[in-house]
Amino acid sequence: MESSRLKVAGIAFSAVLAAVGAAAVVAGIGYGAFDEDGRVGPGFMPVFAGGLMMLFALTDIFQRWRQSVVAHRDAELTLDTTAFQAIESELDSEGNPDIDIFGRSQKQRNRQLVAVIGILIATLFMVNIVGFIIAFGLMLMAIAVFVERRAWLSSLLVSVVALGVAYLIFGVFLRVPLPQGLLGVF
Repeated sequence: MESSRLKVAGIAFSAVLAAVGAAAVVAGIGYGAFDEDGRVGPGFMPVFAGGLMMLFALTDIFQRWRQSVVAHRDAELTLDTTAFQAIESELDSEGNPDIDIFGRSQKQRNRQLVAVIGILIATLFMVNIVGFIIAFGLMLMAIAVFVERRAWLSSLLVSVVALGVAYLIFGVFLRVPLPQGLLGVF
């Protein structure tokens, strides 16, 4: 029963991500993915990222649904003790299924997903105050330190490098005006 609740929660999270991706696509189209000269416009990145987010989320929903159907069909076909022994061998010492290669259970992965979504929403609100570059850097730091439990120094280094690359790509190469927020920085 617990496993089916986790599957439903996973599908619900993926559905929310698909909706967020669709909203990003619509907003990006409103900004203009391409300008009159055919160059990349300010809406290109939201359309591209939102489209990918929507695609991956819908793929995840389909795979979870397909696994559920296959598991249900297999459970109906094989009801002997060897099937139960195979299921027990897939559980860890505490009886938790779905342990990934990093030792995280599905419940831990779901918590991390909720934390990342919360950090992303906070970042979107901060962009109008501190600007894109600072908000993006704080988001990277928060995810690395609090969600992924990385060291502060290495997280800071990775964030600074990622900010530099983002600024070079969008600010310098593509000449996309980045939101500066109330502070007017970058």
